[in-house]
Amino acid sequence: MLDTLQVAEPLRYVQINESRCNGCVLCMKACPTKAIRIREGKARIEGVCIDCCECVRACPRGAIQPITSESFDLTEKDNVIVSPSTVLYSQFGEDVLPNDVLLGLKRMGFGYIHDQSYTSEIFNLAVELYIKENRERPDAPLPFISPVCPVVVSLIAYKFQSLLRHIPPLVTPREIVAREGKMRLAARHGVDAEAFKVVHITPCPSKMICMNESILQNHSYLDAAIGINSIYEELKNNIQDVEEDIVLHHSGGIGLSWGMSGGEISGVDLNCLAVSGLQETIRYLEKIEMGLLGDIDYVEFRACTEGCLGGPLTVMDKYQGKRHIQKLVRMFGVERRVKHGYVKKLYDKGWFFTDKGPALKRKLRQRSPADIAKGIERQNRIEEILRLLPRKECGACGCPDCVTFAEDVAEGRSSLGSCVFWQDQQKG
Repeated sequence: MLDTLQVAEPLRYVQINESRCNGCVLCMKACPTKAIRIREGKARIEGVCIDCCECVRACPRGAIQPITSESFDLTEKDNVIVSPSTVLYSQFGEDVLPNDVLLGLKRMGFGYIHDQSYTSEIFNLAVELYIKENRERPDAPLPFISPVCPVVVSLIAYKFQSLLRHIPPLVTPREIVAREGKMRLAARHGVDAEAFKVVHITPCPSKMICMNESILQNHSYLDAAIGINSIYEELKNNIQDVEEDIVLHHSGGIGLSWGMSGGEISGVDLNCLAVSGLQETIRYLEKIEMGLLGDIDYVEFRACTEGCLGGPLTVMDKYQGKRHIQKLVRMFGVERRVKHGYVKKLYDKGWFFTDKGPALKRKLRQRSPADIAKGIERQNRIEEILRLLPRKECGACGCPDCVTFAEDVAEGRSSLGSCVFWQDQQKG
């Protein structure tokens, strides 16, 4: 049985090793949600963390590490369904084909191996059907936003809540694989679906959000997410020994391209954009919030530069990985290998829709008049504090900027005395 790592509340999927941290503030400056503070010379996560791993990338001492579900019982691999990210196919060089990778996983002892890239092609067509069905509505929230990247969904839920309605209520490919794998194996063997566990091999720890704090569904069908880097060496050794002639890979180039930025929209026959990198993603979400991209049907956002190839749990350099993926796309063709009629029937049956569906936008808490009054009072207090500050934006107080420092003072988490420039003013 798989053991997911137990994390103290609130759930976060990065952890700070204080013995390595020297309080250099680089992680604090990198955090897009301003969740990190430097307290007593050490980094602390105090605000809303969306598990983007920008702090992991910024830390020069390796003091911040991503958390995944690394611990599971190897003796029960027979009941484990493995669903690897398409990125995995890019990690072993040009002579290793997707089917070799899947057979390597099979040799590692996992009971069931599923080619997620084929499900991604099915999802492409479902997105196309959804948008064509909904974009002509007078209240259509254009552009629609891809639900695939958990960091982007968390960012929208935290910072751009008005854009939640732009996310189609569709189940992502990794969740489709997990749901259908459990249901079909349960029916085949006459047992409960939970007798099978689904492991997602991932380039980033954000899939832990999907498993434990799903925003777009009531619950996840995934049981564990393990990093590509954690299985790389063992899988590489098993790939070298592959001699079987079983075909496990079924997608064309469209499904294989999902690992890189622009790969998802390459299979959608609409007016689309692909945006990668967290700061670029924030800028384009701001544009959508201002109503500037209403002529676009769909935007593929990825928090990592170059898409999932840039995930922190990958092994191969993202640009080398991109070259490998591009070669695979040329090799397997640039057309989908799924039948339109088959996917349309599934779509009409509601097969692709999440259990939250259109009700997602009602998830937002309605603020009472008392809440609004408190918010106005808090904002006035923050502005009063800001007028007392020199606005040097230095970070010496342990906060990423002066506005965040003023918020901390207003909420009692810090004091004006922590600002060295304010202290100098008082002395003068």
